[in-house]
Amino acid sequence: MIWLLIATLVMPLSLNAGQRKGLGMWVWSNSSFLTEEARLQLVQFCVKQRITHLDVHIKMTHDSNKPVLPVLKDAEAFKALIALAGQHNITTAALRDNPKMFFSENHERTLRELRGIVAFSETLPQDTLFKGIKYDVELYCTKEWKAGGTPLYPMMHDYLILLSKARSVLDKEAPHLWLAADTPFWWDKDRFALEFEGKRKRFNEHVQDLTDFITIMSYRRSSRKVLDCVEDERRYAQRIKKVIFPSLETVKLKQDPHVSFWGVPNEEFWKVVPELLEAAERDLAIGGVMVHCYRSLFEKLNNDIPYKLGQVTPE
Repeated sequence: MIWLLIATLVMPLSLNAGQRKGLGMWVWSNSSFLTEEARLQLVQFCVKQRITHLDVHIKMTHDSNKPVLPVLKDAEAFKALIALAGQHNITTAALRDNPKMFFSENHERTLRELRGIVAFSETLPQDTLFKGIKYDVELYCTKEWKAGGTPLYPMMHDYLILLSKARSVLDKEAPHLWLAADTPFWWDKDRFALEFEGKRKRFNEHVQDLTDFITIMSYRRSSRKVLDCVEDERRYAQRIKKVIFPSLETVKLKQDPHVSFWGVPNEEFWKVVPELLEAAERDLAIGGVMVHCYRSLFEKLNNDIPYKLGQVTPE
């Protein structure tokens, strides 16, 4: 099995020739890159589907008894994935998620973990295609957010403060790494406007100010609806000379299944993807398109699940 995957990957590639903006994908489970076979399968899948970027979820280890930075779990396996993907011009980024990691009481820990990722990046070759850090911090999944009312604004303020601190860390210690965030499409509503650093703006605008770009969870089944979801963010990105990334869902959802491509013919998915990429080519404010996520897209297109370690399957 491994020799067949290797043989496929060493073939000359021309899939991405001439494509200025590409397709990216979330990878949630470490079993997707822990072994050589898993890494080969993931990268082969990316090559076949013309996926040019991976946001790879990573976990950190802490030793409270030692004054050292947190380190990446499975760092060597992640490093091997970065190298293999880079051989095929596929960029990678570290993906971090916890709905409470931007709460004020967790800022110190989150920033230490960020510095741990920076330290990891310093062990990579100079020509690495590891590009940065993305935060998928879904405040709205917490009970504090769901309670509604005025507590929303302190949480939003804490979120922005953490991004501001993270921006300062990267500007000082690793200016070559970008800072990005995944956001819902509804943070552009007027009811989420707040003042931050003396300026009153919509929440999404503050987030866009502090990051290099945002990926918007604009989960819909038509390119027109996806683009409608991101229009406010796109216009603001155009104004501040940055980019946004719309995204598509392929996971089987219990709630709102109509926004996912799960259960619909693959042809419908492959109709929308090029339409969005064409829109990106015409618009400097759209950086490309993201797909959520590896396991569900693999299963959808191959009627199978990707390589798993024991009973753990990639998400």
